Amino acid sequence: MAGVDAKHPLYVEFEGDWLQMRHTRRGQRVVKAEGVKYLPPTSGMIADGVLDVNSVGYQAWNAYRMRAVFPEFVKQAVEAALGVMHNKPPVIELPEQLEPLREKATVTGESLIALLRRVNEEQLVTGRLGLLVDVPTGPGEQQPYIAFYRAEDVINWDDGSSTELILQALNLVVLNESENERGHADALDWEFVRKFRVLALGDVLANEPSGTYRVGVFREKATRGDARPGEVNGLDFTDTFLIEPSIGGKTASELPFVFINAKDIVPAPDDPPMLGLSNLALTVYRGEADYRQALFMQGQDTLVTIGFQGDGIGKPQHRIGAGASIDLPIDGDAKFIGTDSTGLEEMRLALQNDRREAGHSAGKLIDETSREKESGEALKVRVSARTATLNQIALAGAGGLQELLRKIARWIGADESKVVVTPNLDFTDETMSGEELGQFMAAKTLGAPLSAESVHKLMADRGVTEKTFEEELEKLEEEKSIDVLQPPAPTENEDGPEDDPAPGEEGGKKKPAKREPAAAEA
Repeated sequence: MAGVDAKHPLYVEFEGDWLQMRHTRRGQRVVKAEGVKYLPPTSGMIADGVLDVNSVGYQAWNAYRMRAVFPEFVKQAVEAALGVMHNKPPVIELPEQLEPLREKATVTGESLIALLRRVNEEQLVTGRLGLLVDVPTGPGEQQPYIAFYRAEDVINWDDGSSTELILQALNLVVLNESENERGHADALDWEFVRKFRVLALGDVLANEPSGTYRVGVFREKATRGDARPGEVNGLDFTDTFLIEPSIGGKTASELPFVFINAKDIVPAPDDPPMLGLSNLALTVYRGEADYRQALFMQGQDTLVTIGFQGDGIGKPQHRIGAGASIDLPIDGDAKFIGTDSTGLEEMRLALQNDRREAGHSAGKLIDETSREKESGEALKVRVSARTATLNQIALAGAGGLQELLRKIARWIGADESKVVVTPNLDFTDETMSGEELGQFMAAKTLGAPLSAESVHKLMADRGVTEKTFEEELEKLEEEKSIDVLQPPAPTENEDGPEDDPAPGEEGGKKKPAKREPAAAEA
């Protein structure tokens, strides 16, 4: 019987691209840790035994690697794209039975919006992932949750034969769940254990396009422990070990699993959308190594002496620098020789061009070169052209999540038509300024066929208000009863707080002085 760790031919074809994308996404530390895979040694280093870590060749190559700089093009592009795609939240509609998933969709407590962001990130990096509806085992309510699998984890699948003239269905998926496990022989030790989850529809060997969903987990026998509950000891596939999971006593008639690629949700993989950028980053990395090696050699000139015989005891002794001297015969000579600097300028220009091309490939929305201010429409066209791939990714990611949620709805008997996932496709910041609003109102006053409701819609679309047109009208009616622009009427003590009455004063106000009668009148 074949082992469950067998791989699909397309998996073998794309695995190298996925690993390269994963490495370049994580950055310089991981790329350099891959050694000569991404930075081949020179012929001189190979001749000096670069594969031996104690050799001169390895030491030279290690210094060559240390001086090189790996550019973080992929990491920066992924983060920028995610920021653009999620500058506004997606809209997710669910039937009442699926509402618990909105805020807690995964075993780690992720919400559906957070899960969709992770889906988009994986689409940008490898262009491939899988989502599975799983049901926890054990007592208590069986609330389904969504499990996330990277491209490298979905090692085998079968969606039927293209030669059959009947509708085919995904009937087999094998997932790699190998991991480090703690507590086999000691509570604090760890052991890496290979294990694989097999999802099957109907009879696996008969390759049926229909049937009841079954699942089983097969694990390589640990050196210090047997299979854990719910798992099969050994990697040889046995159909009889598969079980039929259920929710509320209901089994599923389809695999609760979806593939999500960069452009679609079919089992066949897509090319990673940023593979070209990853290749360019590695090209710059190797070019940087050569350029910095050449710069290093420029400062490492070699002293050459002509006629110097040494101290007569051993081999010639050379000391250079302040306080040192070299005694030469009358016809002797001394000079420094070094690497020719011819070509350094070309290497520098080549690196600049590669970096500029990388910036263009990453789809930067703001160029580093100066430009005149663009009109709103010109900017919109330029952004649309550069974000066409993001549109495809956003639609495919939302479509895959929607399909999986509808599988859950069908499984538990909910209305699947109420499941709608709408991604954000507005990748530009079009907030309306006060000047633009004034221009619209001036045009309306001058007779432009623009209703107040249309102006409100423009304001809502551009982020000025979140209220509906009817709500705004109600607020305006409320404001008619008070003049919101008129300051409140002054009170009697507007000039300041009243003071305690003092002699000759009443109520804090000074009284006019009392006139004394004249002592005598003429």
